[in-house]
Amino acid sequence: MAAYEALYRKWRPQTFDDIVAQPHITKTLTNQIMRRKTAHAYLFTGSRGTGKTTCARIFAKAINCLHPVNGCPCLECEICRDAEKGALTDIIEIDGASNNGVDEVRNLRENATFMPVRCEYKVYIIDEVHMMSAGAFNALLKMIEEPPAHVKFVLATTEIHKVPATILSRCQRFDFRRILPADIAARIQYIASHEDFTITDDAAYRIAVLSDGGLRDALSLLDQCAAVSSEIEAATVEEAVGVAGTDSVYAALDAIAKRDAAAALELIDRLYRQSKDMTRFADEISQHLRSLMLLKAAPNNTALAAVMPAEMEKLTALAEAVPMPQVLYALREIRSCCDRMTRAGNRRMELEMTLIRLCSDGEETSPDNGEMQKRIGQLEKLIGDIISRMKQGLPATQPPRRAESRAEIPAKNLQVTGETDLSSIPPLKNWQVVLERFYTLCPSVCSLLDDSDAYVVEEKNIILVVARNPLFKNLFGKKEAELLLDAAEQVLGKRYLVRYKNDSAAAVQSDSPVDALLRRARENGIEVTERKPSDSADTTG
Repeated sequence: MAAYEALYRKWRPQTFDDIVAQPHITKTLTNQIMRRKTAHAYLFTGSRGTGKTTCARIFAKAINCLHPVNGCPCLECEICRDAEKGALTDIIEIDGASNNGVDEVRNLRENATFMPVRCEYKVYIIDEVHMMSAGAFNALLKMIEEPPAHVKFVLATTEIHKVPATILSRCQRFDFRRILPADIAARIQYIASHEDFTITDDAAYRIAVLSDGGLRDALSLLDQCAAVSSEIEAATVEEAVGVAGTDSVYAALDAIAKRDAAAALELIDRLYRQSKDMTRFADEISQHLRSLMLLKAAPNNTALAAVMPAEMEKLTALAEAVPMPQVLYALREIRSCCDRMTRAGNRRMELEMTLIRLCSDGEETSPDNGEMQKRIGQLEKLIGDIISRMKQGLPATQPPRRAESRAEIPAKNLQVTGETDLSSIPPLKNWQVVLERFYTLCPSVCSLLDDSDAYVVEEKNIILVVARNPLFKNLFGKKEAELLLDAAEQVLGKRYLVRYKNDSAAAVQSDSPVDALLRRARENGIEVTERKPSDSADTTG
């Protein structure tokens, strides 16, 4: 009994005509082969399952085929048959991941100098070439630049950015495109028509979407589904692959749109009990949110939304009900959830928290959205006021308006004359804090209030300042009083009027300005030495 052969191996393309959705590459290669103008080195790059290695094998057979047909191998000559069996020693396939050292490249260079045994060209196919080390690339560089006339190189990689520029510049580069879902679905239907199972259009399209542009992945999924049932439907695909299904995805999207957190949690619980993969379900939600975003952004181009034709009606109805900001916010949160789920110990909990957040808040919970909208509104109002004033011929900004309490402080009323009974007035408890704040506003005259006291008359909204510095009366004016009120308002939270008086009992009225300065210096611990007039006389003469 012959061993079973996987579908992706059994249906691997044998000629350039069989390669799906890469006409820009196959046409160029067939023309080069027919004109015998092939390059000495090629670099094939693209995502997985798009035909890089397959195309390299077909190219190796075609340039050595004894009877090529329009640049394709004939598949009938002994070269083609032996190449297909892997028995042709002149076509060498090397895995770049396991042969990535300098020694392996040295052996390759030594063997490349020998002439091919049966073919016209010796072809080296190096798969996953980006896995080679820097030393191996340097060792390979000269050989790729000037190989012997009988040697061809075909390098294949999925990560082109890891290949040195020195290698890229010496190769003809071909970029393999992701295969569209419609092309993959058509290929699946073609294969199913030659196998012992059937598949519906919806199931084929579902497999095509899940394969993410890779035909090999699609055929592996098809092989898996064929093992479940000989009549493959969309439900069969979902059962075989373990995905939640489009109905569950739309149920989650509907719960988000309706802000129904209970329904979303019940859905997660049901899927979890069915052993569905929470990470894959979150990814399915994100893919449908992307389709929803594209449908809202380009409603006239429904082909951008990668959904089955039967789903378009549901998606259109959802697009009409959900605004774009909410779609973008939900997509951003779900993608962030997918990233966290790869590291989280409890993936179900991560998805539940995300769905609760989406159902509870929507786009308003965007971390910067509310504050940003508030700031934008303030800026718009400010700009509108400036434009309005400029149209009226007024200055762009208004001068700051003083509080009415400031206007009520005439300079002549700042001083309280006569004796005031302070025993019946409560002291201001935070006076020292007010003075500290006042120092930051007016440090030049703050020292005038050293050793001062303050009392508050709440019924008259007045602060009475008792100053003991004899210079206070002459240096403390209306401007300083306003700054003192500002400091008091910042500390006390209330705007007061200010009155002040000198304490005649404590003040030294007979002090001259010089004496007062000396006295304050001694009080602050500064050593003062008094000299007699005779001490300052010139004694040198």
